[in-house]
Amino acid sequence: MWSYGVWMSRMTYFSEEEVNEICDRLRNEDFPCDVIHLDTGWFKTDWLCEWKFNSERFPDPERFVSNLKKNGYRVSLWQMPYISDQAEQYEEAKNENYIGALNGEIIQGGSNFSTLDYAGTIDFTNPKAVEWYKDLLRKLLNMGVACIKTDFGEEIHLDADYYNMAPEFLNNLYALLYQKAAFEVTKEVTGDGLVWARAGWAGCQRYPIHWGGDAAASWDGMAGSLKGGLHLGLSGFGFWSHDVPGFHGVPNFMNSVIPDDLYVRWTQFGVFTSHIRYHGTSKREPYYYPKIASTIRKWWKLRYALLPYIIEQGEKTTSTGFPVLRALLMHHQTDKMCWHLDDQYYFGDEFLVAPMMNSENKRDVYLPEGNWINFFTGEHFEGERWLKSFETSMEDMPVWVKENAQIPIYPEAVNCTDDMDMNKKITIKIDKSFQGIWKHLDFIK
Repeated sequence: MWSYGVWMSRMTYFSEEEVNEICDRLRNEDFPCDVIHLDTGWFKTDWLCEWKFNSERFPDPERFVSNLKKNGYRVSLWQMPYISDQAEQYEEAKNENYIGALNGEIIQGGSNFSTLDYAGTIDFTNPKAVEWYKDLLRKLLNMGVACIKTDFGEEIHLDADYYNMAPEFLNNLYALLYQKAAFEVTKEVTGDGLVWARAGWAGCQRYPIHWGGDAAASWDGMAGSLKGGLHLGLSGFGFWSHDVPGFHGVPNFMNSVIPDDLYVRWTQFGVFTSHIRYHGTSKREPYYYPKIASTIRKWWKLRYALLPYIIEQGEKTTSTGFPVLRALLMHHQTDKMCWHLDDQYYFGDEFLVAPMMNSENKRDVYLPEGNWINFFTGEHFEGERWLKSFETSMEDMPVWVKENAQIPIYPEAVNCTDDMDMNKKITIKIDKSFQGIWKHLDFIK
């Protein structure tokens, strides 16, 4: 259940003090949150993946993780499946054939974004290498870490030898074997079967959650993320997320300021996604955006109010294969219009979502066959029609619900999912008496 809450991250946090300050401030300023993710900076050297906390900046990892858990935060950790020749595990991995070591000279490009900057790829075709890798993660999971970000894996060293497969065949299958290993050991130790994965291949849907990678923090980046997510759903992936409000700045990769309206609109999109995580190359915490912080708080609270519905839809996904985010054509195969729409979607069985992806606060929306009620205003619409230049303020977004749908809602404010007792959930019927969701959630100000 906790995975459906808000995940907070950026590239990157570098110390226990920094993480604690962020987590405490989110609590003190009434932003509900469940997961704090540590990206590349938790190692002794940034980007040098050795699966160990920096002993100076994180002197007591067990205590650090335990204290965060007491405050309602799970810890997610970044790592990758490539070994640097500078890593303390390199000699062992090379001598024991746990990596596909290069036949030629090691290339050190220094970009930190390429497989080719590393000395070898962990060989998941070798059962001993799989168990060695699981042991590296097992130590972290046993100290209380909740989730592993299985970053990279889209490519391998093609000029290396592997235990049980030629590199040209392993290249595509690699993500499947990589995520399988991390998923299995996480479920073994914690009981929760999930990773946070970027690469993908047929079968990877068995090892959720996947996210859309390093999108630009721009309207085009947002639109492209949704299009990619819908295609992933059509390919059998039930759970999917994206970096809110985009990963890298435009035009400055690291330091461009994120526009307030983009941050709000991408947040709204994230609320109506199976999982919601903030991440990027610069500060992503909402209190750094003072003009919109109260709006973001409101939408995070709506996310938690919607968790009973989202959890219900997630359970359906695991039993039916239907993705949480669905292209319209999955429900309206005979409506030729729905085969061409990639900027709106079904969110579970009942919601029709059309994210606002521009600064004009209006967009065209297509309502397919049926009777629809606006989730924020209560207005009634008959389907199989276009709403041209449909306008919403920054406080709302274009979302409709099927008439007479019954939506389970959590009726109280919480800090995190640990505070939730699902016996308290209520059901709201979206009928002609419905006047918009905000009127039912008076605890959201």
